[in-house]
Amino acid sequence: MIKTIARAVLLAFLSVTLLPSLEGTSDAHAAYARKYSARARYKAARIYRRNRMLALRAAAVSAAKAQAGHAQGTPQRPLKLLTRDQILASDPVRLERLGNRLVVGFQSFSEVRPLVEKKAIAGIFITDRNVRGRKAADVAKDIQDLQNIRRAQGMPRLIVAADQEGGYVSRLSPPLKWQPTLGMIIAKLKTDNEREKAVRDYAEAQARELDRLGITMNFGPVVDLRLGAPSRNDGETRIYWRAIDSDPYLVAKVAGWYCDTLTKFNIICTLKHFPGLGRVARDTHVTSGELTAKQSQLELSDWLPFRRVMTEPGIATMVGHVRVDAVDKETPASFSDAVINTVIRPRFENDGLLITDDFSMGAVTGSKDGLGGAAVKALNAGVDLILLCTIDGHYDILMSALIEADIKGETALARESESNERLKRYVFVDDRELPPSTPLQAEQTGPAISP
Repeated sequence: MIKTIARAVLLAFLSVTLLPSLEGTSDAHAAYARKYSARARYKAARIYRRNRMLALRAAAVSAAKAQAGHAQGTPQRPLKLLTRDQILASDPVRLERLGNRLVVGFQSFSEVRPLVEKKAIAGIFITDRNVRGRKAADVAKDIQDLQNIRRAQGMPRLIVAADQEGGYVSRLSPPLKWQPTLGMIIAKLKTDNEREKAVRDYAEAQARELDRLGITMNFGPVVDLRLGAPSRNDGETRIYWRAIDSDPYLVAKVAGWYCDTLTKFNIICTLKHFPGLGRVARDTHVTSGELTAKQSQLELSDWLPFRRVMTEPGIATMVGHVRVDAVDKETPASFSDAVINTVIRPRFENDGLLITDDFSMGAVTGSKDGLGGAAVKALNAGVDLILLCTIDGHYDILMSALIEADIKGETALARESESNERLKRYVFVDDRELPPSTPLQAEQTGPAISP
């Protein structure tokens, strides 16, 4: 275990050192753009995938250790782990209700098809392993085949999510066209008019590419602030290079232009990663992280872009696995009732869509609640969707815990009803009809619709 974690940390550090360590943000981004030719981007993507694989392995080891540590005390959920067959053969009404809260990643389309057929998920996450070496048209057909199953079932369309930020987090490139980050796009522009045109052109080009595959939800933009030095060692997160800027007001403007453009294509944009990773030194792919800043400071800086944009139509917010010491010192934000119901919902006046960051990350699997307990807490707190990027054994643990809690009457049905209403604002109930000329999201006038 020690060797695995050490190797993950070492490779993450080496991958960071491959990036230019320049003090000037504009110069740094210019150097980044020059350096990252098509061949270099390919190499960077390989390094990123390798680091992620090692991080996930370290997270799995952490989860096993946490599970063993709880063996002598209060056991983690589930008390009884069901097999995949047992889960899919369970009460179909319950399975559909609980599955309606999950977006899952997978290795092959044949692997996820049974979950769609049994109405056991709300959406799928498409990433590099699903498109590598394939033509866009072939991937689009696989996605449409799953949508056809949903249509025959009379179910809402599957949410089809992607992580196409731009820069090195361009998991669908190829086959989709590679784009730089939003931060790189605006780095040398001086006026808001120039920035707005550049961002909207960028977002439209990206939306058209995503639409080629049938993507309905993109995990972007990154609105974490660019704080600290380019060489900061935050493991695989590398938030400095993914962030738009250090100025929260500028970040809010850019995110607003980007999201407004995506909604015109009926693609949900996703602000991430609340409560912000700009001040977080640790990598939540592997372990826990915390924000120690005062709440007043966070509201004036880190949270400002979220608060300004998340209440606009057609927008979701991804809640990360960082603990906010000023609100809840014990529980990561993604499954903290205090963070969601004293900050995001009432204080930000947000009744929008909330999706967690990946629940197969070490900050969740290695937590005292474990993956299953965290999932129950997240849904009971009012999170609308849980993202699980690797189903493997994780899906079985998570669903076993949810089924167990539901049978015991420990799931918050009122919160479930609220989430269902929020989801209806985004997903066409029956897409056999031609969609209205104006996107549903853009027509909304009610409260905001914020992984």
